[in-house]
Amino acid sequence: MSDVVVLSDSDESVFVLPVDKRNENGSEIERTYDSDTAIDFNFPEVPFCYDAAEDLPSQNKENFSTLNDDNGFMFNAHRSSHTMSNSCESEEDQVKKSSQTRMVSKRDKATLKKERQQALARGKALKAIALKRSKDMKPGECLKFIEVNLDQGIDAFTFQEEVKNTLRNANIKFNMTEELIPNSITWQRNIEENYIGEDNEICTKKNVQMQEYVIVVWSIHEAVTHVAENTFCSSISNMKALMSNYKIVLVIFGMEEYFAYLKKRKSNKSPGSKGTRCKGNQQFDTFPIISKQQLDTCLTKVQIVAQCSNRLIENAQDLSLMIYQYTKSISEIPYKLQKSENQKDKFDWYIMGDNKNTVCVDKDGNGLKRLWQQQLCQFNLSSLETAEAICTVYSSPAQLIDAYKSCTPDKGMNLLKDIPIRRAAGPLTAVRKVGPELSKKIYTMFTSQNGDTLLGTEE
Repeated sequence: MSDVVVLSDSDESVFVLPVDKRNENGSEIERTYDSDTAIDFNFPEVPFCYDAAEDLPSQNKENFSTLNDDNGFMFNAHRSSHTMSNSCESEEDQVKKSSQTRMVSKRDKATLKKERQQALARGKALKAIALKRSKDMKPGECLKFIEVNLDQGIDAFTFQEEVKNTLRNANIKFNMTEELIPNSITWQRNIEENYIGEDNEICTKKNVQMQEYVIVVWSIHEAVTHVAENTFCSSISNMKALMSNYKIVLVIFGMEEYFAYLKKRKSNKSPGSKGTRCKGNQQFDTFPIISKQQLDTCLTKVQIVAQCSNRLIENAQDLSLMIYQYTKSISEIPYKLQKSENQKDKFDWYIMGDNKNTVCVDKDGNGLKRLWQQQLCQFNLSSLETAEAICTVYSSPAQLIDAYKSCTPDKGMNLLKDIPIRRAAGPLTAVRKVGPELSKKIYTMFTSQNGDTLLGTEE
């Protein structure tokens, strides 16, 4: 008989489990107990039992697989130890998985928070870029980004100091350069391209863009020589070939002084004159003689053939003002183009884009009556007195529309014709009426459902 020792953490006395001995046929031979009393009990599965079968002989290992079948006990040391190890491993895996899940969730939250912050920073940067671009494009601010290039030959003219002072007073940058065309003036725009960097910071890249406008200044001698030699048009055509994409403006400085000299010279040579020479204009004695008609013919020809505009300027102040006006207009080109595009996208019909003759209406409604009068004044055959007379009867467009809804079309067309119009106070003032034509136009305006309906044929 082989004994199996069972360890227990209870206070009961140690006992020995019986081991059934069977013969070769599998029948029971005998059952023995070491303790004096037989106790019926059910053992719980004890996690700290050890494998006692390793100490048994090899022939009894097969019989050790089952203990006390009558009482329903099944103890397998290898199975219990394997189950314990599996349960421990599964618990550890669950703990690891839960910890990993918590770490991933924390990482995801941190990532999402970081991405959200980056998106907010990027949005703020985009708004700042759009705001700066809009501000830099507005009139007044855009002059800071334009530069005037003056050819070095301009220094030979008497007006050069006046031009420079005018540009300085207007805070306009200018450069003395060597241009393709002598005595010419060009413009360049400093463009700031803003973009967002890796850390959502605003970065700026500067470029220089040449503006396709040029002013060419001719002296009296140069203009007279080209007209006399019949090279006026060919010289302008050569300039156009050098700067094909540019719009050329020809300025002839001081030409009236030359024609005044010729006129005075001619009068001195007339019979009965003393024949005195013109003082102070001796330099014109060596100039070829041309007529004003010849000059006008050449200017008209280059304007038609070479599309070259021209101006005759007599003093330095006018030339300085012209250069300043051109500079201001060229600087505002992007703003005006954007404004035109915005109006073109919103409206398919002409609409005024300025704020002239507008009526201010505050939050309390002050100004609505004046606005209603302004709308009535837009009709032909209407005046301020007519609008005031209509407003005394119908103080708002809503009242007039309600009146139109409550009457027939024939009555609606003549609803306003008998309203009296007084030009001044007093019993002797002449009184006239609105009339049927204006009444019909106003009725058509407020009741027609066709936007292409004509109100009338009067201009």
